[in-house]
Order: sequence, then structure tokens, then C-alpha cells
Amino acid sequence: MKHAEGRAVIVELVGPAGAGKTTLAQGVSRTDATVRSGLSLWGLPRPQLLSSALALLPTIISAALGGGRSRLRWGEMTQMIRLGALRHVVRQEATRHRILLLDEGPVFALSWLEVFFKHNGDRVPAAWRRRAVADWALLLDVVVFLDASDLTLARRIRTRAKPHMVKDRSDAEISGFSAGFRRAFDRAIAELARAGHVVVDALSTDREPTEQSAARLMATLKQRRNGH
Repeated sequence: MKHAEGRAVIVELVGPAGAGKTTLAQGVSRTDATVRSGLSLWGLPRPQLLSSALALLPTIISAALGGGRSRLRWGEMTQMIRLGALRHVVRQEATRHRILLLDEGPVFALSWLEVFFKHNGDRVPAAWRRRAVADWALLLDVVVFLDASDLTLARRIRTRAKPHMVKDRSDAEISGFSAGFRRAFDRAIAELARAGHVVVDALSTDREPTEQSAARLMATLKQRRNGH
């Protein structure tokens, strides 16, 4: 896969909660200063958020006119706005770095919408989703799918410092939550792959040390960056 000169390889790390996305991203960025990690849907600049919100207005109005369950809820709108803003930020950063690592990017956003707002189905958001997929398929180069056993995921969710909505749930409930996201990830990744030339790699984070996973991922990304 050959890239335009001066344009970064753009990678999204994807996986259920506890898969180790943040840990792996930090490990990769420590091994190579040309990697820009930490980009996500959160903490985006206000000008980009405002621009994305204005672009989303026709979709919001169309949904409101549809009435009933077709109306977009606040959580849906804010996530859709964040995804549009992130695309603007990524386009800017792609000219400044050799590799961009996204933690919770387009695959996560599309999957999150499906998991938490499935009541809308594919009716009103369908046109928006198609546009979002088409736009991101032009930017995103690689999706790295991280996963671990359900028992490992449950242990990591319960023992890590940051909160999570299923932290105090049973193993079965955590397993069901992870399975729902895996299904949504599969759909979003397939859509992006059909719309562009997204390459998918997979890593199991409970079978090798983080340092080894980071080194293996970095070797793969360097090959992508060099057009191999």
C-alpha cells in the first residue's frame, strides 16, 4: 500500500474494554518518536467541534421531522459531532507526523452508536453513516484489532484505576458487553474495508508482553509507511 508523500499512516487501535489499546499505544510511541498517539474522540478543539456540529444540522433536522424513534438523542448527536471533528484534526495532523495512532476513532464511534442507540436502526442515520464511512475510508489505512479472553478482559476492567460502566458486573455480563462491541466492530470494519483499502491486523494482548506486541506492531506499521 503506497502513501502520498508527506502523509502519515493512519491507524486505529480497536478492541473491547480491557484489550489494552492505551497501553499498546503508549508502548509504540515510546519506541518511535515519529508516532503520534493519543488522538481520540475526546478533548477535541472547540472550533472543529463547532464546524462539525454545523455540518450535522441537516441530519439533525431531518431526524426531528421524522418524529418518534427516528429523532436523534443527545448522546448520538454528540458522538456524531465528535467523529466529524476528529476527521478534521486527523487531516491536519497527518501532514505533521509519520504515523498516527487513534484510540477510539471511527470504528469505535460507529460501533458505540450501534451498541447504545440501536433503537434508530439504519433509517435516519443511514445516509450520515454512509458519508462517515466514505470519508474515513479515504483517511484510515490500518485497523489493529486487539482482543483477549473474556476472563482477562473482566480482570483488567475490574483492576484498572479508571471507571467503567460494567466494572462491578458479573463475568457473564462483561462477556455479553464485550461480545456486543465485537459484533459492532466487525460491521464497522467491514464497511470501511469495502469503501476503501483498509488493512486489518489482529493482536491478542494476553499471549505476549506489551513490549513484544508494541515492537511487532511497530514493525508492521513501518512496512505500511514504506509502501510494502
